[in-house]
Amino acid sequence: MSTRPPAGPLRSAVERRSATLLVVLSRQPRWLLPVASALLLAGVVFLPAPAAVPCLAILLAFIAWLTYLSWPVLDNRGRAIRLASLVLLLTLGVQSIG
Repeated sequence: MSTRPPAGPLRSAVERRSATLLVVLSRQPRWLLPVASALLLAGVVFLPAPAAVPCLAILLAFIAWLTYLSWPVLDNRGRAIRLASLVLLLTLGVQSIG
């Protein structure tokens, strides 16, 4: 695991504002996030475009947010996996909606 570099002002602000949401999410049942993510993904794949676009936007925003928060402590492999998951989800969403 790599050491964390000093945080800049933007990262500090995002981390500070994210702390409360992360605490709330950590107190939820362990099954809630995977089920909610699966439902959003199913919405992207099976719903018509007007309903699928918000599902895709929410799912992409959530994964991008978690990726941003975890980026400084990830090694290159972890970063590649996070980026690949974002690209794969975006590709799947565009193909399903289009």
